[in-house]
This record gives sequence, structure tokens and C-alpha cells, in this order.
Amino acid sequence: MKFRADRTEFAEAAAWALRTVGARATLPALSGVKLEVVDDRLRLSSTDLEIASELSIPVQAERDGAALVPGRLLGDVVRTLPNAAISAEVNGDRLRLLCGRAQFELRLLPVEDFPALLAPGPDATVAVMKAEDFARTVAQVARAASSDDARPVLTGVSLDASSGTLTAAATDSYRLAVRTVPWEQGAESIVLVPRRALVEAQRAAEALNGEVRLGLEAAQVTFEFGDRRLTTRLIEGKFPDFRQLIPSGFDRRLEVDRAELMEVVKRVSVVGDAAATATPVMLHLTADTVRVTAGTGEVGQAEESLPGVLEGEDLAIAFNPRYLTDGLDATGGERVVLELRDELKPAVLRSAAATTEGGGSSGAGADYLYLLMPVRL
Repeated sequence: MKFRADRTEFAEAAAWALRTVGARATLPALSGVKLEVVDDRLRLSSTDLEIASELSIPVQAERDGAALVPGRLLGDVVRTLPNAAISAEVNGDRLRLLCGRAQFELRLLPVEDFPALLAPGPDATVAVMKAEDFARTVAQVARAASSDDARPVLTGVSLDASSGTLTAAATDSYRLAVRTVPWEQGAESIVLVPRRALVEAQRAAEALNGEVRLGLEAAQVTFEFGDRRLTTRLIEGKFPDFRQLIPSGFDRRLEVDRAELMEVVKRVSVVGDAAATATPVMLHLTADTVRVTAGTGEVGQAEESLPGVLEGEDLAIAFNPRYLTDGLDATGGERVVLELRDELKPAVLRSAAATTEGGGSSGAGADYLYLLMPVRL
């Protein structure tokens, strides 16, 4: 294998492939990035057996071939290369890299040990989304997925494709995030995608813009961004019926400035007990004021008020501050609506613009909601 490549393109391609290199690889080959040259294209690929990534870039090829380069070493070398064209050549078990006056020889791993990558099947349910819409959907929903591997089903994001819409949902049993977007394919499919894979796909969508092709299958899902492809195995198990968790109505409705409430909650919550996972913040709601309090007499106390419009009776309700600010950040917009029943029932956070445009909380404009369980004090 011998080729010449643009330094920037090669560095970006290596950085992409390194994201799915096995961090704690049980097989040495999983710690490597495979380089393969065919007909003036260089394909880089890696996998940890759960997620696989592939991309190709144009090169000036003198000799086709393949090599498996230790991933961490490749990343360290590429980050230090000067701004000049790269020449690469394989001789035996070594890869020689030349860039400007810099020269490296990297010992290779046995390329035959690299596993066959996951590849999309011919019967996949495929649809195309704008990269911006895809990235926003993942950013809003994936944050609610659990990080507890003891409950693997909750570490994923459910993608429910039905006629005309795609609904993404995630929950860690303390909160629930749901977004529905148009789905032009019209085919029906329900898959449970690992959060990590979706976040990697989100990063690619944000960087590349354009369009994202989603291929949904029984055991895997594929995301394609032009010449880049990411394929992941699905999580086995049944995702909770999240629609049953969403209240059908509410007794109180608070409208408030989103950014202001988020800043107040962040400030007030700093007096929390360092020994506790998260000291709750209490929202004291009245007709025209939201008073936010936190802390105890033993550690410290904080209080701050901001204007808000409450429909319904006064209420005091407590929330985990991180979960609340996560929801406010994800909802976006200038103003948000918090729908509540009482201090023990889940609250639903939505964009005020969406509820207004949709003619109510169940209107067509309300494509995103964030459900939050209160904290019992």
C-alpha cells in the first residue's frame, strides 16, 4: 500500500475513525484503525464490535493494499504533523509516514485479525433527514437516557417510525424526553439505539450538515453522511411504553422566561450538600412570581425570585436541579411552559411557542416534551 493524501483530510478522517476504536479492546485488532486503498480512495474503518465507523477520502494511490495501524498511536502522530502533504507506504509490518520534514515508522497490527464490519442490509427501512433536524432531535432526547448499565434498555433511545412521523424517546425513570419529527418514508419500525452511537452520529451531523440517511433493521441501524457511515448494533429488550407516562391533562400551567429560570436554578443550587448526589431546588409558584429556594440551615441557603404567569392554584414543588436545567436547555426558545398537577405528580416542560402555535399542549407544534419527576421532601 502506498499513497499520498492531503494532511487536513487525512487528519479529519483519522479523528472520525478513532471515535469507535475499542477503548478496552479484548482483541488487539480492535484497538486499530484499518487503512485500505482502492482506486485512488483511502477507506478508514474501526469498530469495538458494537459500533463500526467507515469513511473514505480521495488520495493519489501508487499501490493498493490494506494495513491495520494502532489507533492511539495514529491519533498521537496525526495531531503533531506539520501542515504539508502526507506520504504513506507499507513495508512489511511497518507503515512509513512522511509529512514535510517529519518522518514516522509505525509498527502494524495483523490486518487479517480485523473483524468484518457491520454493513446495512438490502431490506433496511431507509429515510432521509436534514442533518440539522437529526442533530437537534438527538441533542434534545439522548440526554434523558440512563448511564446505568445494570438496566441496558434505559441506556438507549427508542426510535419509533410510523406512517409520517419518527418519534425519539429516552428515559432514565426520573425523566423522559420525547421528540416527533416528519418521517417521509412512511414505513413502520421500532428500534432501540445505544445512546453513545447516536451521540457520535449527532457530532457528525453537526459537523457535516447536509442530509443523514437512516437505515433501520431488526438488529442494527446505520447512519450515512455522504462518504461517512456509522453502524451500530441495537439494544435487545422492550423499551417502556412511555406514552402511558405522559399526563393527559394538568391543573396548573406556568409560563416563564426559559433562560432566566435556568440561570436562577443554577445559582441557587450551588448551596447544595456536597455529600449528596443533588440537593433539590424548590419552586414556590404564585400568580405572578416564581420563588426558587435551595439548601438547609446546616449547609447554607439560597433564594431568588423571577416573574412568571401561573394559571391555577399556588404550588410548591421540588426538582433535581440538573434534571430541570437539562430540560430547560433542551427545550430552547425564549419562554417555556411547565404543566403540573400537584407536588407529587410528574411535570411536563414544553416550548411556550409550540403550545401556542399548536392551539394547546397537544397541538401539532408541540413536537418536543420533557417530563420530569418531582423530588419528595
